[in-house]
Amino acid sequence: MHDADVLHTLIMIPAYSESLSSLTATLDSIARSDFPKSHMCMVVVADGIVQGSGNDKPTPDYLISLMERDSRFEYEMRGSAAPVWLPEALPYVAVAEGMKRKNFARVYAGWYKDSRKAKAGDGEINVDRVPMIVIVKSGTPEEQNMPKPGNRGKRDSQLMLMQFLSRLMFDDRFSALDFDLYEKLKALAGYPASKYQVCLMVDADTRLEKDAISHLVDAFADPKVMGVCGETRICNKMGSWVTAIQVYEYYISHHLSKAFESIFGGVTCLPGCFSGYRIKVPHQKKFADDLYPSHVDTNEFVPILANPDVIATYGEHQVHTLHRKNLLLLGEDRYLTTLMLQAFPKRKNIFVPKAICHTVVPDEFKVLLSQRRRWINSTIHNLWCLIWVRGLCGVFCFSMQFVVFMELIGSLILPAATGFTIYLLVNTFTSANPQILPLILLAAVLGLPAILILLTIRNIEYGFWFFVYLLALPIWQVVLPLYAFWRFDEFGWGETRKIAGEDNGHGDGEEEGVFDWKGIQMKRLEEWLIEKGRADDTKRRTALQLARES
Repeated sequence: MHDADVLHTLIMIPAYSESLSSLTATLDSIARSDFPKSHMCMVVVADGIVQGSGNDKPTPDYLISLMERDSRFEYEMRGSAAPVWLPEALPYVAVAEGMKRKNFARVYAGWYKDSRKAKAGDGEINVDRVPMIVIVKSGTPEEQNMPKPGNRGKRDSQLMLMQFLSRLMFDDRFSALDFDLYEKLKALAGYPASKYQVCLMVDADTRLEKDAISHLVDAFADPKVMGVCGETRICNKMGSWVTAIQVYEYYISHHLSKAFESIFGGVTCLPGCFSGYRIKVPHQKKFADDLYPSHVDTNEFVPILANPDVIATYGEHQVHTLHRKNLLLLGEDRYLTTLMLQAFPKRKNIFVPKAICHTVVPDEFKVLLSQRRRWINSTIHNLWCLIWVRGLCGVFCFSMQFVVFMELIGSLILPAATGFTIYLLVNTFTSANPQILPLILLAAVLGLPAILILLTIRNIEYGFWFFVYLLALPIWQVVLPLYAFWRFDEFGWGETRKIAGEDNGHGDGEEEGVFDWKGIQMKRLEEWLIEKGRADDTKRRTALQLARES
């Protein structure tokens, strides 16, 4: 595909408490991609001034140290002998309650180079620079002495970019932070942010294969595709027995299940570790009646990820019911996928097996327990929402709606089904008339996926992981679901993403105090540009006057 045909792509990386080595590995894998660097820009959002457990610096410091400064964004400060790279902290409305709805963030703009450049020496490896924006949520002045200032959660990080793209598309009012991001994106890339049509989301502990981004973006050549995901593999398989039991389960859930859902064009969860969304799609008259809501009125593009209805629902900040909390506080990525399918049931979410990424999975059982509690409860509530979506692909038993219904029932009865399986096995060995047919069905349910895996990937290694998975079936089908159901009303992240010092949650809980709008200015882009032009004229006149006086 020629560069002229490649869609301009934003790559968003939400960061929280990752180590320097993890951040470097993720950013390196993106920088080494074969995707044209002229058509991509990395946007890393640091969710607060957070120092991960075992780290010697907060995550934002690591990210800034990995950037090559752009001299256009250095600032003269009084009392400083040289330009200082410290952007102004600008206010914005965050996804939180009470006084935490107001937050501040700094936008750093520069370039990222593959870390091999420094190791190999100049000239030995030709590495292209990748435009890179780092948004650091720094918090209000009142919370600077509190744990994790600026932390508002991953959903808030995603919405910062989604709201910016929506406001840009509809010429809605910008905050000062939006305008700062607009100016720096344009300066780095050399073209306005309105050129971007695809947004990839990559977790900060994920490694992409060289052609993964290209495969994912190429899938958007079909105008009906609104979301895509690749295959997720485990890179710490032999870390412990906990990682070993996840290998085959990951292949079932991140390959087989998504491949099956993709047949109907309705992948129900685009995982946060590596997925892509269409920001907007060129207007096509033949899709006008059935592919997007009738109230959308754009001359050139139809908003998808930038859809105001999707953003308004996803950005809900007052969450009080058990159902809404499970949707919004436990599984952001799955709920965003649900909202996309609800808004655009005729469009498609698909699975691209050639787009491969590698991620680090929990290596301690208490961390796995905490992670799966969130995932299982979030899955049940999201599937319940999707059951009522009309217009999904297929009819009756051959429809995505029926698939979702069966997934929901299977998730709910899994512990009971395991109990009946144990009874069947005991009855088989103790009864004079064993039940042969149920045993055959049981063997088919467990064995056919393994045969399918061997036929498709032709890797005998997965035979070993299959037997490891069988040994761990009581954990997957009894322990984890029952623990999740027992903790249905728990919305914290538990042992996941531990940090140094006191942890006060992930920024999305209830807060006291009153939201203060003071200082948050909202203006249209044209107004910001006029104001900036006046400020630049004043600065030039002042500099000229000082030069004459000297």
